[in-house]
Amino acid sequence: MHRDVNSAAAVLGLKPSVLRKKLRELGVISNNNELQCKFRGSPYFFTDTRQRWNEYIQAYSYYGVIMVTEKGIAWIAKKMIINIKKNEAA
Repeated sequence: MHRDVNSAAAVLGLKPSVLRKKLRELGVISNNNELQCKFRGSPYFFTDTRQRWNEYIQAYSYYGVIMVTEKGIAWIAKKMIINIKKNEAA
């Protein structure tokens, strides 16, 4: 299951701002919250392109959302020394 950074933070038991700060320290995301080049195409992270209708310009505006894979959550947990309990019911 792929999660955005906010959902990944919830799984790890962190606030989204704390996780983003740690990802900046690890060099995963830049200061403007974009995925760094060396992590593009990795098994841990990817950018999902989304769109919204912009009434002012009467066209779609596109933006990227950083997504975290299950391997990425495990990688972050290992880097931050966080134990994740797996839910057996899920």
